[in-house]
Amino acid sequence: MASTTDIIKIRKTQWLAATLVFIHSISGMQAQERNTQLRVYGHLQYNLENVDQISNSEELHSYFSFGEQDFFVTSNITDRLSFLGESVIRYDNNTATKFAPSIERAQLKFDYSGNHSLIVGKMHTPVNYWNDVYHHGRLFFPTIDRPTSFSYFIPLHSLGLRLQGQNLGHWNWGYDVCASNGIASTDIYDDASSKALMAAIHCKPIEGLRAGVSYFNDYMPTNITGAHVGHSSVNKEYAGAINFELMCASLAYFGKRLEILYEGGYNITQTDSLGSAENQSHFGVIGWKIKEKYVPYALVDFMDISDRELHSVPIDVLKIGLGFRFDFNYQTSLKLQVERYELSQIHLDHIHNQNRFDFKVQLAYGF
Repeated sequence: MASTTDIIKIRKTQWLAATLVFIHSISGMQAQERNTQLRVYGHLQYNLENVDQISNSEELHSYFSFGEQDFFVTSNITDRLSFLGESVIRYDNNTATKFAPSIERAQLKFDYSGNHSLIVGKMHTPVNYWNDVYHHGRLFFPTIDRPTSFSYFIPLHSLGLRLQGQNLGHWNWGYDVCASNGIASTDIYDDASSKALMAAIHCKPIEGLRAGVSYFNDYMPTNITGAHVGHSSVNKEYAGAINFELMCASLAYFGKRLEILYEGGYNITQTDSLGSAENQSHFGVIGWKIKEKYVPYALVDFMDISDRELHSVPIDVLKIGLGFRFDFNYQTSLKLQVERYELSQIHLDHIHNQNRFDFKVQLAYGF
Protein backbone atom coordinates (compact mmCIF):
# COMPACT_ATOMS: atom_id res chain seq x y z
CA MET A 1 0.00 0.00 0.00
CA ALA A 2 1.40 3.41 -1.07
CA SER A 3 2.10 6.03 1.59
CA THR A 4 0.62 9.51 1.64
CA THR A 5 3.94 10.94 0.43
CA ASP A 6 4.04 8.52 -2.51
CA ILE A 7 0.48 9.41 -3.45
CA ILE A 8 1.35 13.13 -3.39
CA LYS A 9 4.41 12.49 -5.60
CA ILE A 10 2.31 10.47 -8.04
CA ARG A 11 -0.31 13.21 -8.21
CA LYS A 12 2.39 15.88 -8.74
CA THR A 13 3.83 13.79 -11.55
CA GLN A 14 0.37 13.42 -13.10
CA TRP A 15 -0.30 17.15 -12.86
CA LEU A 16 3.12 17.92 -14.40
CA ALA A 17 2.49 15.50 -17.26
CA ALA A 18 -0.96 16.97 -17.85
CA THR A 19 0.48 20.49 -17.81
CA LEU A 20 3.17 19.54 -20.32
CA VAL A 21 0.59 17.91 -22.59
CA PHE A 22 -1.60 21.03 -22.35
CA ILE A 23 1.33 23.36 -23.16
CA HIS A 24 2.35 21.14 -26.06
CA SER A 25 -1.19 21.10 -27.41
CA ILE A 26 -1.46 24.89 -27.17
CA SER A 27 1.87 25.39 -28.95
CA GLY A 28 0.77 22.87 -31.55
CA MET A 29 -2.49 24.73 -32.03
CA GLN A 30 -0.59 28.00 -32.44
CA ALA A 31 1.70 26.41 -34.99
CA GLN A 32 -1.28 24.93 -36.77
CA GLU A 33 -3.03 28.29 -36.85
CA ARG A 34 -0.14 29.70 -38.85
CA ASN A 35 -0.98 27.47 -41.84
CA THR A 36 -4.71 26.98 -41.36
CA GLN A 37 -7.15 29.30 -43.11
CA LEU A 38 -10.87 29.69 -42.49
CA ARG A 39 -13.10 31.40 -45.02
CA VAL A 40 -16.80 32.15 -44.63
CA TYR A 41 -19.15 32.64 -47.57
CA GLY A 42 -22.87 33.35 -47.78
CA HIS A 43 -25.58 35.09 -49.75
CA LEU A 44 -28.93 36.84 -49.49
CA GLN A 45 -31.49 36.81 -52.29
CA TYR A 46 -34.72 38.37 -53.48
CA ASN A 47 -37.04 36.59 -55.95
CA LEU A 48 -39.99 37.96 -57.91
CA GLU A 49 -41.77 35.13 -59.76
CA ASN A 50 -44.69 35.25 -62.17
CA VAL A 51 -45.87 31.62 -62.48
CA ASP A 52 -48.28 30.45 -65.18
CA GLN A 53 -49.50 26.89 -64.60
CA ILE A 54 -50.97 26.66 -68.16
CA SER A 55 -54.39 26.13 -66.61
CA ASN A 56 -55.76 29.68 -66.58
CA SER A 57 -54.12 30.29 -63.23
CA GLU A 58 -51.38 32.81 -62.58
CA GLU A 59 -49.48 33.32 -59.36
CA LEU A 60 -47.16 36.14 -58.33
CA HIS A 61 -44.54 35.33 -55.67
CA SER A 62 -42.31 37.92 -54.02
CA TYR A 63 -39.91 36.95 -51.24
CA PHE A 64 -36.51 37.37 -49.64
CA SER A 65 -34.43 34.30 -48.76
CA PHE A 66 -31.42 33.60 -46.58
CA GLY A 67 -28.89 31.50 -48.50
CA GLU A 68 -26.30 28.93 -47.55
CA GLN A 69 -23.63 29.90 -45.05
CA ASP A 70 -20.44 28.16 -46.11
CA PHE A 71 -17.44 27.51 -43.82
CA PHE A 72 -14.36 26.67 -45.89
CA VAL A 73 -11.18 25.41 -44.16
CA THR A 74 -7.78 24.59 -45.64
CA SER A 75 -4.61 23.55 -43.83
CA ASN A 76 -1.10 22.48 -44.82
CA ILE A 77 -0.35 19.76 -42.28
CA THR A 78 3.07 18.93 -43.75
CA ASP A 79 4.92 19.82 -46.94
CA ARG A 80 3.06 17.01 -48.74
CA LEU A 81 -0.10 16.51 -46.71
CA SER A 82 -2.99 19.01 -46.72
CA PHE A 83 -6.62 19.13 -45.62
CA LEU A 84 -9.69 20.75 -47.15
CA GLY A 85 -13.02 20.93 -45.37
CA GLU A 86 -16.32 22.57 -46.26
CA SER A 87 -19.41 22.67 -44.08
CA VAL A 88 -22.64 24.42 -44.92
CA ILE A 89 -25.60 25.60 -42.85
CA ARG A 90 -28.70 25.76 -45.03
CA TYR A 91 -32.47 25.86 -44.80
CA ASP A 92 -34.02 22.43 -44.18
CA ASN A 93 -37.77 22.17 -43.80
CA ASN A 94 -37.43 18.70 -42.21
CA THR A 95 -35.76 20.01 -39.05
CA ALA A 96 -37.33 21.72 -36.06
CA THR A 97 -35.10 24.80 -36.39
CA LYS A 98 -35.55 24.87 -40.21
CA PHE A 99 -31.75 25.14 -40.59
CA ALA A 100 -29.32 22.21 -40.59
CA PRO A 101 -25.55 21.76 -40.97
CA SER A 102 -24.08 19.59 -43.70
CA ILE A 103 -20.52 18.38 -44.28
CA GLU A 104 -19.94 18.92 -47.99
CA ARG A 105 -16.23 18.11 -48.13
CA ALA A 106 -13.63 16.65 -45.78
CA GLN A 107 -10.59 15.43 -47.67
CA LEU A 108 -6.91 14.73 -47.09
CA LYS A 109 -4.53 15.23 -50.01
CA PHE A 110 -1.10 13.58 -50.19
CA ASP A 111 1.30 14.83 -52.89
CA TYR A 112 3.27 11.64 -53.40
CA SER A 113 5.27 12.64 -56.50
CA GLY A 114 5.59 15.98 -58.25
CA ASN A 115 2.12 17.11 -59.36
CA HIS A 116 0.54 13.70 -58.68
CA SER A 117 -1.63 13.31 -55.58
CA LEU A 118 -3.78 10.85 -53.66
CA ILE A 119 -6.97 12.28 -52.15
CA VAL A 120 -9.12 10.43 -49.63
CA GLY A 121 -12.38 11.51 -47.98
CA LYS A 122 -15.57 13.23 -49.07
CA MET A 123 -15.08 15.45 -52.09
CA HIS A 124 -16.86 17.07 -55.02
CA THR A 125 -17.06 14.57 -57.89
CA PRO A 126 -14.88 16.16 -60.63
CA VAL A 127 -17.19 15.28 -63.54
CA ASN A 128 -17.25 18.85 -64.90
CA TYR A 129 -15.63 22.25 -64.47
CA TRP A 130 -18.36 23.68 -62.26
CA ASN A 131 -18.32 20.86 -59.70
CA ASP A 132 -14.53 20.62 -59.65
CA VAL A 133 -13.69 24.32 -59.36
CA TYR A 134 -16.53 26.03 -57.48
CA HIS A 135 -17.52 25.42 -53.90
CA HIS A 136 -20.81 26.39 -52.24
CA GLY A 137 -19.97 30.08 -51.96
CA ARG A 138 -22.10 31.95 -54.51
CA LEU A 139 -19.50 34.72 -54.59
CA PHE A 140 -17.59 32.99 -57.39
CA PHE A 141 -20.53 31.69 -59.44
CA PRO A 142 -20.81 33.35 -62.88
CA THR A 143 -24.62 33.20 -62.53
CA ILE A 144 -27.05 33.18 -59.61
CA ASP A 145 -27.91 29.46 -59.84
CA ARG A 146 -26.15 26.24 -60.73
CA PRO A 147 -27.12 24.35 -63.92
CA THR A 148 -30.50 22.59 -63.63
CA SER A 149 -28.89 19.18 -64.27
CA PHE A 150 -27.24 19.33 -60.83
CA SER A 151 -30.65 18.58 -59.32
CA TYR A 152 -31.27 15.56 -61.56
CA PHE A 153 -28.28 13.48 -62.65
CA ILE A 154 -24.95 15.11 -61.73
CA PRO A 155 -23.25 13.14 -58.88
CA LEU A 156 -22.27 16.02 -56.61
CA HIS A 157 -20.16 14.23 -54.01
CA SER A 158 -17.93 11.17 -53.74
CA LEU A 159 -16.72 9.39 -50.61
CA GLY A 160 -13.66 7.32 -51.36
CA LEU A 161 -10.30 7.51 -53.14
CA ARG A 162 -9.08 9.80 -55.91
CA LEU A 163 -5.85 9.90 -57.91
CA GLN A 164 -5.13 13.35 -59.31
CA GLY A 165 -2.57 14.94 -61.59
CA GLN A 166 -2.27 18.67 -62.28
CA ASN A 167 -0.35 20.91 -64.71
CA LEU A 168 1.45 18.13 -66.58
CA GLY A 169 3.38 18.89 -69.73
CA HIS A 170 3.31 21.89 -72.04
CA TRP A 171 -0.51 22.01 -72.21
CA ASN A 172 -0.97 21.68 -68.44
CA TRP A 173 -2.84 18.38 -68.62
CA GLY A 174 -4.74 17.10 -65.61
CA TYR A 175 -6.45 13.84 -64.71
CA ASP A 176 -8.73 12.43 -62.01
CA VAL A 177 -9.51 8.76 -61.35
CA CYS A 178 -12.00 7.99 -58.55
CA ALA A 179 -13.39 4.92 -56.79
CA SER A 180 -16.11 5.80 -54.29
CA ASN A 181 -19.38 4.90 -52.65
CA GLY A 182 -22.28 5.09 -55.07
CA ILE A 183 -25.11 7.53 -55.66
CA ALA A 184 -27.46 5.72 -53.26
CA SER A 185 -24.93 5.59 -50.38
CA THR A 186 -24.68 7.66 -47.22
CA ASP A 187 -21.65 9.19 -45.52
CA ILE A 188 -21.18 6.04 -43.41
CA TYR A 189 -22.53 3.12 -45.47
CA ASP A 190 -22.99 1.76 -48.98
CA ASP A 191 -25.07 -1.39 -49.48
CA ALA A 192 -23.58 -1.99 -52.96
CA SER A 193 -20.54 -4.27 -53.20
CA SER A 194 -19.34 -2.53 -56.38
CA LYS A 195 -18.04 1.03 -56.28
CA ALA A 196 -18.80 4.03 -58.45
CA LEU A 197 -15.96 4.64 -60.91
CA MET A 198 -15.00 7.88 -62.61
CA ALA A 199 -12.24 9.05 -64.94
CA ALA A 200 -11.68 12.62 -66.16
CA ILE A 201 -9.06 14.47 -68.18
CA HIS A 202 -8.59 18.17 -68.91
CA CYS A 203 -6.04 20.60 -70.28
CA LYS A 204 -5.23 24.29 -69.85
CA PRO A 205 -3.26 25.24 -72.99
CA ILE A 206 -3.45 29.01 -72.41
CA GLU A 207 -4.09 31.28 -69.44
CA GLY A 208 -7.76 31.26 -68.39
CA LEU A 209 -8.82 28.35 -70.64
CA ARG A 210 -9.72 24.85 -69.46
CA ALA A 211 -11.35 22.06 -71.52
CA GLY A 212 -12.20 18.60 -70.21
CA VAL A 213 -14.24 15.41 -70.53
CA SER A 214 -15.26 12.74 -68.00
CA TYR A 215 -16.97 9.36 -67.64
CA PHE A 216 -18.87 8.18 -64.54
CA ASN A 217 -20.48 4.77 -63.90
CA ASP A 218 -22.44 3.45 -60.93
CA TYR A 219 -24.56 0.34 -60.50
CA MET A 220 -27.30 1.03 -57.95
CA PRO A 221 -29.00 -2.07 -56.46
CA THR A 222 -31.85 0.19 -55.31
CA ASN A 223 -33.03 3.54 -56.62
CA ILE A 224 -32.94 5.66 -53.47
CA THR A 225 -31.67 9.12 -52.60
CA GLY A 226 -28.29 9.05 -50.89
CA ALA A 227 -26.01 11.65 -49.36
CA HIS A 228 -23.85 12.31 -52.42
CA VAL A 229 -26.27 13.74 -54.94
CA GLY A 230 -28.54 16.71 -55.26
CA HIS A 231 -31.09 14.57 -57.06
CA SER A 232 -34.14 16.13 -55.47
CA SER A 233 -36.41 14.63 -58.13
CA VAL A 234 -35.56 10.95 -57.72
CA ASN A 235 -38.46 8.77 -58.88
CA LYS A 236 -39.79 7.38 -55.59
CA GLU A 237 -42.21 5.11 -57.44
CA TYR A 238 -39.32 2.92 -58.66
CA ALA A 239 -37.02 1.17 -56.18
CA GLY A 240 -35.34 -1.38 -58.47
CA ALA A 241 -31.78 -1.65 -59.74
CA ILE A 242 -30.28 0.91 -62.15
CA ASN A 243 -27.05 1.03 -64.11
CA PHE A 244 -26.10 4.71 -64.29
CA GLU A 245 -23.66 6.12 -66.87
CA LEU A 246 -22.73 9.77 -67.36
CA MET A 247 -20.48 11.51 -69.89
CA CYS A 248 -19.65 15.19 -69.41
CA ALA A 249 -17.81 17.83 -71.41
CA SER A 250 -16.73 21.26 -70.15
CA LEU A 251 -15.23 24.35 -71.75
CA ALA A 252 -14.32 27.36 -69.61
CA TYR A 253 -12.56 30.56 -70.55
CA PHE A 254 -12.19 33.47 -68.14
CA GLY A 255 -10.05 36.14 -69.73
CA LYS A 256 -9.46 39.81 -69.03
CA ARG A 257 -12.72 40.73 -70.78
CA LEU A 258 -14.50 37.66 -72.16
CA GLU A 259 -16.08 34.98 -69.94
CA ILE A 260 -17.44 31.72 -71.40
CA LEU A 261 -18.57 28.55 -69.63
CA TYR A 262 -20.23 25.52 -71.24
CA GLU A 263 -21.29 22.36 -69.38
CA GLY A 264 -22.73 19.41 -71.32
CA GLY A 265 -23.99 16.10 -69.95
CA TYR A 266 -25.18 12.87 -71.58
CA ASN A 267 -26.73 10.31 -69.21
CA ILE A 268 -27.76 6.71 -69.94
CA THR A 269 -29.64 4.61 -67.39
CA GLN A 270 -30.58 0.96 -67.80
CA THR A 271 -33.32 -0.90 -65.93
CA ASP A 272 -34.96 -4.31 -66.28
CA SER A 273 -38.36 -2.61 -66.51
CA LEU A 274 -37.99 -0.14 -69.40
CA GLY A 275 -34.51 -0.80 -70.76
CA SER A 276 -32.31 2.17 -71.70
CA ALA A 277 -33.17 5.84 -71.20
CA GLU A 278 -31.08 8.66 -72.64
CA ASN A 279 -30.95 12.09 -71.03
CA GLN A 280 -29.02 15.23 -71.89
CA SER A 281 -28.28 18.68 -70.56
CA HIS A 282 -26.58 21.81 -71.92
CA PHE A 283 -25.68 24.91 -69.94
CA GLY A 284 -23.92 27.95 -71.33
CA VAL A 285 -23.12 31.44 -70.10
CA ILE A 286 -21.22 34.23 -71.82
CA GLY A 287 -20.20 37.52 -70.21
CA TRP A 288 -18.12 40.60 -70.94
CA LYS A 289 -16.19 42.54 -68.31
CA ILE A 290 -16.52 46.31 -68.33
CA LYS A 291 -13.88 48.11 -66.27
CA GLU A 292 -13.17 44.91 -64.33
CA LYS A 293 -16.19 45.31 -62.01
CA TYR A 294 -19.21 45.21 -64.31
CA VAL A 295 -20.14 41.98 -66.14
CA PRO A 296 -23.32 41.77 -68.25
CA TYR A 297 -24.04 38.16 -69.26
CA ALA A 298 -26.50 35.87 -71.02
CA LEU A 299 -27.31 32.24 -70.20
CA VAL A 300 -29.09 29.21 -71.65
CA ASP A 301 -29.96 26.13 -69.59
CA PHE A 302 -31.57 23.14 -71.33
CA MET A 303 -32.32 19.66 -69.97
CA ASP A 304 -34.23 16.71 -71.41
CA ILE A 305 -35.05 13.72 -69.18
CA SER A 306 -36.47 10.82 -71.21
CA ASP A 307 -40.00 9.46 -70.74
CA ARG A 308 -38.35 6.05 -70.14
CA GLU A 309 -36.24 7.38 -67.28
CA LEU A 310 -36.79 5.69 -63.88
CA HIS A 311 -34.02 7.22 -61.76
CA SER A 312 -35.46 10.72 -62.09
CA VAL A 313 -38.90 12.01 -62.94
CA PRO A 314 -39.14 12.65 -66.72
CA ILE A 315 -38.94 16.38 -67.37
CA ASP A 316 -38.02 18.95 -70.03
CA VAL A 317 -36.57 22.30 -68.93
CA LEU A 318 -35.57 25.37 -70.90
CA LYS A 319 -34.28 28.49 -69.17
CA ILE A 320 -32.92 31.58 -70.89
CA GLY A 321 -31.79 34.66 -69.04
CA LEU A 322 -29.94 37.95 -68.97
CA GLY A 323 -27.94 39.11 -66.02
CA PHE A 324 -25.61 41.75 -64.66
CA ARG A 325 -22.86 41.18 -62.09
CA PHE A 326 -21.26 43.96 -60.11
CA ASP A 327 -18.11 42.94 -58.23
CA PHE A 328 -17.62 45.53 -55.50
CA ASN A 329 -14.32 43.81 -54.66
CA TYR A 330 -13.05 40.24 -54.27
CA GLN A 331 -15.24 39.85 -51.15
CA THR A 332 -18.63 41.13 -52.32
CA SER A 333 -20.68 40.65 -55.47
CA LEU A 334 -24.17 41.76 -56.54
CA LYS A 335 -26.03 39.91 -59.33
CA LEU A 336 -29.30 40.82 -61.05
CA GLN A 337 -30.89 38.23 -63.33
CA VAL A 338 -34.06 38.02 -65.46
CA GLU A 339 -35.17 34.53 -66.58
CA ARG A 340 -37.75 32.89 -68.80
CA TYR A 341 -38.36 29.37 -67.52
CA GLU A 342 -40.35 26.64 -69.30
CA LEU A 343 -41.00 23.26 -67.71
CA SER A 344 -42.87 20.13 -68.80
CA GLN A 345 -42.95 17.23 -66.34
CA ILE A 346 -44.49 13.76 -66.52
CA HIS A 347 -45.41 12.14 -63.22
CA LEU A 348 -47.76 9.20 -62.77
CA ASP A 349 -49.11 9.66 -66.33
CA HIS A 350 -49.95 13.29 -65.55
CA ILE A 351 -48.32 16.06 -67.58
CA HIS A 352 -47.54 19.22 -65.62
CA ASN A 353 -46.58 22.32 -67.63
CA GLN A 354 -45.32 25.57 -66.19
CA ASN A 355 -44.06 28.84 -67.62
CA ARG A 356 -42.37 31.34 -65.36
CA PHE A 357 -40.72 34.75 -65.46
CA ASP A 358 -38.22 35.33 -62.67
CA PHE A 359 -36.41 38.43 -61.49
CA LYS A 360 -33.65 37.67 -58.99
CA VAL A 361 -31.25 39.79 -56.98
CA GLN A 362 -28.42 38.11 -55.11
CA LEU A 363 -25.85 39.64 -52.75
CA ALA A 364 -22.94 37.25 -52.16
CA TYR A 365 -20.11 37.81 -49.71
CA GLY A 366 -16.98 36.16 -48.38
CA PHE A 367 -14.33 36.97 -45.82
